[in-house]
Amino acid sequence: MSTGSLHERLTLQIPFPSPRLAKIAADVLEVDKDLKPEVSRRIITTQDSIMTLDFHTSTLKLLRTVVNSSLEMVQMVVNTMGVFDDVERAQQP
Repeated sequence: MSTGSLHERLTLQIPFPSPRLAKIAADVLEVDKDLKPEVSRRIITTQDSIMTLDFHTSTLKLLRTVVNSSLEMVQMVVNTMGVFDDVERAQQP
């Protein structure tokens, strides 16, 4: 899809403790597809332990909304990873 009509752009790079956790977070977020790709597009990639979120939108207001929503989802994923990591550590001998 061309991003020609999507004039506003923002790229976020989010570090994780390991490449595995970055990939898990990206996979979880990737499930939530863009509802209107003609006005908003989010591309998620990972490289090593960095997850990159690349946003393209038609307006600044929409960019703010999409980024805010995505960061809330990232926070939820990170918090969930933390809880399960604590549970896994507690179960180890």
